[in-house]
Amino acid sequence: MGIDWLNTVLVSVSMAVDCMTVGASDGIKEPGMKKSKAVFIAFIFGLFQFLMPVIGFFIFYFIVNFGLSEEIRTGLETFIPWIAFALLGFLGVKNIISWIIERKKEKEAKEKGIEQEEDNKKLTLPTILLQGVATSIDALCIGFVYSPTEYTIGAAMLVFGMIGIITMALSILTIIFGKLIGDKLEKWAGLIAGIVFIAIGLKILIESFLG
Repeated sequence: MGIDWLNTVLVSVSMAVDCMTVGASDGIKEPGMKKSKAVFIAFIFGLFQFLMPVIGFFIFYFIVNFGLSEEIRTGLETFIPWIAFALLGFLGVKNIISWIIERKKEKEAKEKGIEQEEDNKKLTLPTILLQGVATSIDALCIGFVYSPTEYTIGAAMLVFGMIGIITMALSILTIIFGKLIGDKLEKWAGLIAGIVFIAIGLKILIESFLG
């Protein structure tokens, strides 16, 4: 089957929305983020949005070519949204708890007249990687959609590559946007990030129930 590029672009943009939202919250959380770090975060989002469909494609490839049970694919499609929800829920609760602790420490420090350091608000590599996995794990199912029964490996890789590139480009824009408004919302960044993660997790779960 030939590649429908218009449809591919639309799919790519729709898949990038979750990463864009998280990217914006990252920018808000760390308004002083260097450009190189913003590009790196966007690259990680794009990389995982490329890799997850690739993994999904080859899972389906082995199911088709090695006579494995179709129930394996169906089971994965059922559990993937729950895994995504669990990861995003974990990130959401973690951010909200950290925000509550930070506000408490800030209040205590203000009462004692002590200035707090801001280093604990910077995004770490493990957090960035976990965000990349959590926001893209549902993209495994896209690998099932562009199945090896209808697309060659080369054609599928082109589609997945476009998904990754578009995700990266759009994520850079939203991270920059988040940085621009970050100074005004930095105090609420942890709470915003927590709500965003939980909302995205619920969105993925609801979409899976709606089919």
